[in-house]
Amino acid sequence: MLPVSDFKIKKKDNFNLIGKIKVKVLVIIGLLVSASFFAQLVFANNLATDGEKLAKIHEEIKKLEAENTTLKVEIAQESSLNTLSEKAQKLGFAKPSQVITP
Repeated sequence: MLPVSDFKIKKKDNFNLIGKIKVKVLVIIGLLVSASFFAQLVFANNLATDGEKLAKIHEEIKKLEAENTTLKVEIAQESSLNTLSEKAQKLGFAKPSQVITP
């Protein structure tokens, strides 16, 4: 007859513990992959909106550069010698009859 014992063999529990650890590791890895995928979507969305903002800024820069060029032309026209001499005549200034050189 076989001897009767109150102690059970615990080999199955050790194997079951290893299986539980593997499942936990797989769940954690799955959560990390899901979180990184979600983060990538958020960053891609931010990049798309940043590109739109950048396009608006470039458009405004072009508009301001065109306006700046127009203003430079107006300044050059207003400060030309012909315009200044016409304004001087309207204000009552006269050309000197003689120019004295040292």
